[in-house]
Amino acid sequence: MATFVKRLFSGRKEQRPPEREVVQHIGIKACAYSVPSHIRHNDDPLFRDIVRMVNAQGVSEVDLFTGMKERRYLLEHEHIEAYMVEASFLALTQAKLRPQDITELYGYASVPDYFTPNGLYAVHRDLQFAEKTLVIPINNEFSAFLLGVIGACNAIAAGHSEHALVVCGTNWTQYMNYTQGHALSVGDGAGAAVVSSDADFVLIDYTTQTLSDQYGAMTMQSYDTPRPSYRITEDKGIYSFQVSARHGLLDMIQTLLKKHDLTGKDIALITHQASRVLMNHWAECLQPKEYLETMECFGNLTLATYPVNLAYHYVNITAEYLVIAALGVGYHQTALLLKNRRVCRKKRIRESFEN
Repeated sequence: MATFVKRLFSGRKEQRPPEREVVQHIGIKACAYSVPSHIRHNDDPLFRDIVRMVNAQGVSEVDLFTGMKERRYLLEHEHIEAYMVEASFLALTQAKLRPQDITELYGYASVPDYFTPNGLYAVHRDLQFAEKTLVIPINNEFSAFLLGVIGACNAIAAGHSEHALVVCGTNWTQYMNYTQGHALSVGDGAGAAVVSSDADFVLIDYTTQTLSDQYGAMTMQSYDTPRPSYRITEDKGIYSFQVSARHGLLDMIQTLLKKHDLTGKDIALITHQASRVLMNHWAECLQPKEYLETMECFGNLTLATYPVNLAYHYVNITAEYLVIAALGVGYHQTALLLKNRRVCRKKRIRESFEN
């Protein structure tokens, strides 16, 4: 099979992604979030049994997941879809659109109640979207939001859609093994964004990297109980965290910026927020104008991290460009480059008065 695939694509030239900032200015038009009111602090008894054993390299998993003070969590009877619905409604209201205006619905509810279908269909039902609205669940922890934005922008540019909604929700606190170090960081919540023309944040470019040799390094599956839980392996999983994430994501962002003659001072940055160790490293190397995060108050929101942080900081972003960079199981990482038209409009108005 590998030989066949290699032969099939041999001689095919690599194509540069087309410039996304066309006349329609397609991208994110509005964004909102919703999180539970219940707060768990670092001294919660739930964290009492977390294992602090070190691996062969002398690294303890729990020491990699630092920087949280609070994280939100769902009660046992609650469902993340309700928060996805609220975030979606707020985003639609902000964009001055009705549910029937949405032609495509992207995103994911993680962890879903069923293997299939995903809770995204419950969001469609509860918001009373039209029957013709295409529902596209994206099971790609933790990049579902980014892939949804890419897909929606492409569909709108091709004339297949006019307005799309991307919504992601995480209920991972209900699926943690609270002896594992990463469990210390996890919180619940949901975020949603309207993708349309005449957007505030226009998709300019994106890049991705898939390191599938690390497949299985991080998984959500059933271990000792019927309910699945997340696990990071002591060897490949820690390697993914310390090497692929620490250096790989950084290299990918720097390459994307260089391609467009930009530097850290030109961008606001949103990244995966599981660890202050990683975030401090990325911040030190990239020196972004703004680092948009909610680590201390929301913890690690897995796939909902990106829309929640964008919504939380939306009106206060002053950088002319925005980079959203996700990493996730598989192993893979993806980065979007968007232009902040809110800032550009203000800049043009200011310059017109000065002249």
